[in-house]
Amino acid sequence: MNPDLWLIEITVLKITQTSEHFLKLDYISPLNGLNYGLLRFSPKNKKAPRPDLFDTAEVNIELGNVHKQHFLKDFSPIKQRPAIGKNYSRLDYACRFARFLLENLSSVPDPKELYQLSKQSLDAFNSGYPPETILLKALYRFLKIEGFPVENNWWQSIPQAKKNQAQQLLNTPLSEIQTTRVDKDALTQSPAESLLAHLAQWIRQETELRLNLKK
Repeated sequence: MNPDLWLIEITVLKITQTSEHFLKLDYISPLNGLNYGLLRFSPKNKKAPRPDLFDTAEVNIELGNVHKQHFLKDFSPIKQRPAIGKNYSRLDYACRFARFLLENLSSVPDPKELYQLSKQSLDAFNSGYPPETILLKALYRFLKIEGFPVENNWWQSIPQAKKNQAQQLLNTPLSEIQTTRVDKDALTQSPAESLLAHLAQWIRQETELRLNLKK
């Protein structure tokens, strides 16, 4: 074992090909939170696993470069989430969630709980649950973990007619939630979409978090 390498688990949030032989991976890990590194790959080597968006994998990083750009080696997938990319709505909402993490996790002191949230949310997108409900739950949990007064402040701002819907959506397991949208082309928002828009507005007005839910 090379003493200059450190084996860690990561989940890939963004992939950029920077050159013919290097990929830049923006990732989250329980060790160092949000970070990025360069992974060498060979297009001719069909046996070496090539990273896919939202993969969870083990990689080796240089021990002395944990908190700055570093090289990644020996990318070994633990869990892949191919179903996300096979459905436009799943991919769209999963990318919105990943973008939110990328824009707001640069200075989290203890990323372990948020790392678990990211994996659980991506697992849910991959499983085919209503994506707008997944994102609503994920943002709500993120705010609670980070200590924002979402339970009191935001909750009090929800119109009374929507509070029962909010309570049901946020407290019911995803496996028990059924989407109420009948016509996928309908202009009317689903309850989850309406609450998601309301929560997004509160985030922009009451916090310094960056949030862009546009497609």
